[in-house]
Amino acid sequence: MNQKTICIIILLIVCIPPAAAAPVVQLTNDSAFDAYPFWSPDGARIAFVSSDGVHSGIRVMECDDGGPVQVTDNLSWNLFTEFDPWSPDGKKLLFLSGTEEGLDLWTMNPDGTRRMRLTESGRILPGLTLSGYGADWSADGRRIVYTSCLFDNSAVWKTLLAPAAEGPPAVNLSAIRKDADIRIMDADGGNKKQLTTDGDARLPLWQPHGDRIAYLSERSGNGEIWTMQSDGTGKRQVTFSDGNVSGYSWSPDGTRIAYVVAAPPGTQPEFSLWVINSDGSGSEQLTTGNRDKSPVWSPDGAGIAFRSESRNQALWVMESDGSGLASLGPDNPAFMMQQWSPNGKAIVVSDGNDLYAIPLEDPAAPASPGFGVAAAAGALLLTACLLRLKKQE
Repeated sequence: MNQKTICIIILLIVCIPPAAAAPVVQLTNDSAFDAYPFWSPDGARIAFVSSDGVHSGIRVMECDDGGPVQVTDNLSWNLFTEFDPWSPDGKKLLFLSGTEEGLDLWTMNPDGTRRMRLTESGRILPGLTLSGYGADWSADGRRIVYTSCLFDNSAVWKTLLAPAAEGPPAVNLSAIRKDADIRIMDADGGNKKQLTTDGDARLPLWQPHGDRIAYLSERSGNGEIWTMQSDGTGKRQVTFSDGNVSGYSWSPDGTRIAYVVAAPPGTQPEFSLWVINSDGSGSEQLTTGNRDKSPVWSPDGAGIAFRSESRNQALWVMESDGSGLASLGPDNPAFMMQQWSPNGKAIVVSDGNDLYAIPLEDPAAPASPGFGVAAAAGALLLTACLLRLKKQE
């Protein structure tokens, strides 16, 4: 494809009038199961987990030349937690690597070099799921907060990692203990310190531009958001909900938290989205009557993307006050793991098989009210479109 053809394609894309649903740009198309996509801080790369159904590895896609590069081997378990693996400067990836002892935390360069093991028998996960267990970088990239189990599930892991030729693993799920606490360490794995001791703390996330750490705890009898200083002092309950809080995310400036509340037992099954100030004031409900989950803030903090399991489409965006609700389409009920691009112009998602980019109207454009979806793409989407065309040559 010559330069003139590319320029014509860009012109045609930009001149397309607004449409009711955004086009979806497919970023991967292979036999692997691609999931957990995360943009680098500069928006130049996307790191994701790729699995053959037996093992999993990590790949990194350069947004200016297309092809994903395998940066870990595919002969073991290498994967991300639920949280952004990129260090704030984009020079390191934080990931999990599995042995018979379980999953431990490692770091490496985005090209797979300079791998460093941070935990030994850290027991980062209790067994079969990533939900509620993870690790997060501090804003300066010097420390990592993480969840660690207080017991030994090595027998479970040995069964799970048994060679496939021996047949499907017979796992005793009741043998998996899930109580865990939050710890902190330097980015090189040194100076480890335990911050909680009740065995019910999970999902730790560092406050952007701050020194407080948020996490979920059942100390009050309900699953609620708590915060504490990075040395473990100053623990404070932030939310007081009728149901359990099952997930949350900090606003980019660290002043607010979006969170998911499950309806109390005995009521109609529902998950609603709320926002609250980081000091616990100003709680406000944004959605009701649906099963809405996984809130993700836009880079400027003006909008929130989320996944719904009961609306007529899977992915939605809205203003951070709950107004301007708009669906992202074309719809795919399997779309999940959404993450906003650093420039705010696209959202990357996975359907469990491949990765896709969904373009958004520029939130900063003064003539564009709310977060209505448009077909006109930003620079990142244009790059993705050209990548797709390059693959078809």
